[in-house]
This record gives sequence, structure tokens and C-alpha cells, in this order.
Amino acid sequence: MNPQIIWYAIFLVLLATYLVIQVLTGDKKYFIYFILGSFFGFYFDLISFINGYYSYPDFYHFKLFGLPISMTLAEGFSIAITIYLFNRFILPKIK
Repeated sequence: MNPQIIWYAIFLVLLATYLVIQVLTGDKKYFIYFILGSFFGFYFDLISFINGYYSYPDFYHFKLFGLPISMTLAEGFSIAITIYLFNRFILPKIK
């Protein structure tokens, strides 16, 4: 299986899930979680990338300082999705 197809499938699933959450809740805080997740993800990835801890394959088309933009966006989507799932399923059981 082509790794590029797998990555873009994962990216599209994360994007679709984030958009469903955003539409269902209509809450702007999930957009803020997305922005903050993207920002911190980019920051920590950049530090690791500069120090040579890991690299990315060449099939990522849009890069900023050598980091794929799709990876940064996916990290933001993941943070927002994780916070939504925590608030929806875990937090009510704790209270």
C-alpha cells in the first residue's frame, strides 16, 4: 500500500471528524483547541526536526521550515477531537 495514500486518508478522516464536531457543537472553543494544538505541535515538531530526531518523507508537498503543513494541521485536529471525546465521555463519569 502506498504510504502517501494512507497518510492522506488519515488526514481526511481527522479533518472530517473535526468538522463534524465543529458543526454539531457550534462551539468556538474547539477551533481554539485546533489552533493551539497546531501551534504547539508545530513548535515541538520543529525542535525535534532541527535536532535531527526524525525526518519526513518527500511526498509531503507543502512544507514550512521542512515540516509538512498537513502534519501540523492533523495535530491540531487530533487535539480538538481528543478534548471533545474527553468532555463527552470521560468527564461526565468523573462528576
